[in-house]
Amino acid sequence: MLSLRNKIESRNGQNLLEYATIVGIIAVAMIAMSTYVFRATQATQQEIQEEFVNE
Repeated sequence: MLSLRNKIESRNGQNLLEYATIVGIIAVAMIAMSTYVFRATQATQQEIQEEFVNE
């Protein structure tokens, strides 16, 4: 019975570690993507500004 409890506790710890790893990967991906989103937003704003200047 004691070994069954240890297996369950080990799985809970493993699940927590897996969830933390997934959250970490998602966070890193979002930070990396934020640079590209920021650049795309700047480019769009620049295009809009150029349209107003050219009119």
